[in-house]
Amino acid sequence: MTSIVSRRTLLLAAGAAAVTAGCGRESTGTMRFLVPSGPRAQAVEATLGKDFTQRTGVPLEIQLSGGGGNWQDVDGRLATAFAAGTPPTMAMVGANAVLTYAAAGLLQPLEPLMAKGDFRPDDYIKPFRRVNQYHGRTAAALYSLGVMVFSYNADAFRKAGLDPDRPPATWSEMRSAAAAVVGKRAARYGALHSYNADSNWTFENFIGWAGGSMMDTRRRRVTFADRPGVDVLAYWRGLIADKLSTPTTTLEMDDAFLRGDAAMVFGPSTKPVRYAEEASFDCRTAVVPIPDGGTRRLPPGGGSLVIFTKDKREQRAAWKVIQALISAAGQTELCESTGEIPVNAQATDARHLGPVIHKQPYRRPALDSVPALAQRFQFPGLRAVQINDLLQQNIYAALTGAKEPRQALGDAASRAEALLP
Repeated sequence: MTSIVSRRTLLLAAGAAAVTAGCGRESTGTMRFLVPSGPRAQAVEATLGKDFTQRTGVPLEIQLSGGGGNWQDVDGRLATAFAAGTPPTMAMVGANAVLTYAAAGLLQPLEPLMAKGDFRPDDYIKPFRRVNQYHGRTAAALYSLGVMVFSYNADAFRKAGLDPDRPPATWSEMRSAAAAVVGKRAARYGALHSYNADSNWTFENFIGWAGGSMMDTRRRRVTFADRPGVDVLAYWRGLIADKLSTPTTTLEMDDAFLRGDAAMVFGPSTKPVRYAEEASFDCRTAVVPIPDGGTRRLPPGGGSLVIFTKDKREQRAAWKVIQALISAAGQTELCESTGEIPVNAQATDARHLGPVIHKQPYRRPALDSVPALAQRFQFPGLRAVQINDLLQQNIYAALTGAKEPRQALGDAASRAEALLP
């Protein structure tokens, strides 16, 4: 993870210089758009098509991040580009990185473009702008959107004497279901979640459901070690101690679920697409169970579209790209292949994704979760990745019993406070 820390540090340092220099480059006339390699890039290319320049008059070069096509690869490419003074015009960045780029002064607000660019708010999900707000301005446009969902093995439920049409809605119900599954030997484990999700996305979801937060609203004080965070780790540590769960990485969790070794799992809304294709059992998806008396709030996964250039003409051209990608047709192209949630509300109608959603009901819980979308969190300053790493290490220590939950989070919080700006 050290290389990622240095990349983020380099990015912000380069960003400060770029802001002073007007983004560090002269206008070349060609829009350079950096996207993560893989399915999202394929959807972008299919949406824009080879005739985009002819249709819009916008010369466009799509640049791929390379590597594994993840958000860290995008960060790395941007760090190098900003340091060299040749940043792209625009990019698709991870949801958790938007605040980091905005805080570095690199992102151009979208309100002026929306006001002049035929933007109809009613076409989009209500949280479209809210989840990418920075100091009251829209810093990015949602493109690929995922939320945490709950998948379960309906065959294991039947074997355990549970009703497969009534998945657990609360943690107490989930614990009871897990005990029944393990007790009847319907699966080795009742419920799993991954401890190594990018930027502690799983823990961020869980602590929010329990009424807590990673930091206070002004991002001045670490709060993940307060009672809600402790309660989250204590709950999962209790499941593990009773052999109803076990600490797992994302890959281990997927494999265990598809083998039938785990009856219930938490994961992003893209997972059910894979599960439906590969599972040999009756695989179903539901909205996430939350603590008794908790609140369902869901910070998004996925990516957002951002504009770096200060050139007004290039900004207008970049907005044409964004409009194409967030259109009903653009969102249909993306969501059919990835299982993500369309940000354009019109994309769920009968002309677009409606038939797909009807045939693939495992997509519905993610769509039903959209009203609960909340802004994705990121620690401020140059050491965000380092803080996330040490938090993950201490979460793992709590799950394995090496530390008590309160001690683990307290240790992480004290070290995090020292790393904050």
